Amino acid sequence: MPNTYPRINRLPAVRMNVDDLMKRPMAEIQKYESDVVPFFQPCPEDESSIVLFKDGKKRILLWQAYKQGFRQALTEAPGTFYAVANFNLKNLEPNWCYQRFNLFDMKIARHLHKKHWCRVPSSERAQWVAVPEQATYLHYNMIWNVPIQHQEKFYLDAPDIWRSVIPPGQFHLQVIGEEDGEATAVRNYTGKTFNPRWTIDNTITSTELRRKN
Repeated sequence: MPNTYPRINRLPAVRMNVDDLMKRPMAEIQKYESDVVPFFQPCPEDESSIVLFKDGKKRILLWQAYKQGFRQALTEAPGTFYAVANFNLKNLEPNWCYQRFNLFDMKIARHLHKKHWCRVPSSERAQWVAVPEQATYLHYNMIWNVPIQHQEKFYLDAPDIWRSVIPPGQFHLQVIGEEDGEATAVRNYTGKTFNPRWTIDNTITSTELRRKN
């Protein structure tokens, strides 16, 4: 008998713009320039990037250059899904969130690749980047690149897997469409709030996480 292969259906994309990305009431976004760790003591190599203001505090002079570089990195990251990973818990530390993402990543891999998931090369697994956003609650905007044969299963089951890791949490998931400019708009939205030290230091990628395991 001839070999038969399962039919793979591409998930329909929902057209998104910045106003449509979040399907829930937005929490009040803090002013990152003044509220979320905008100041730091410079290391010697950082002196050219610091300017001293009249209030005696040191601010980052190349803020926009760092922000543009960060957004460019997001633009170049492949992705098929946009997600918002909510913990719905107060007073979270990024290091604790990192451990939760580690567990979530392993559960997703086991769900998609079954019991031998740990033998699957990282390049064949879902890849993702998680960018922190500090609003009323700390949460993460995510770009996921999922192999096409696993996309439907991921789309249907990832929210429940997230809740198994974070019971009060929510995992909002949308397909990134292929309209001109949409992928760029999604990535710009993902990095819409930015602090050179805090955002970059606490952004998590699947590649970095798996390398440390």
